[in-house]
Amino acid sequence: MDFIMFFLILIVPGLLGALAFSIAARLRTEIDIYTALIIDLVTFTIMITGLYFLKDICTVSELMVYFGCLSFIRRYILLSTAIAIVIGVIAGLVRRLFFWIRR
Repeated sequence: MDFIMFFLILIVPGLLGALAFSIAARLRTEIDIYTALIIDLVTFTIMITGLYFLKDICTVSELMVYFGCLSFIRRYILLSTAIAIVIGVIAGLVRRLFFWIRR
């Protein structure tokens, strides 16, 4: 059961970020899985880097101890979702800008 919960914690922000990318780039409102995985990777990297510098989490076992705390999980989910949406919107606007310049 924990595997499913951790899997959703890592995947759902990327899906929401990919949806924000599609909307900001004026594409259809469907989610491309490759875009979602790229946004997931960038978001996860940002979150792990932030946890390393702010909370001094250096190993996966320390991260699992922090995931045991319910308030940390909520904060992690909300912050990673917000970061993924911001990344998706910025990437969508950059994509729209480059296609506008190319015309």
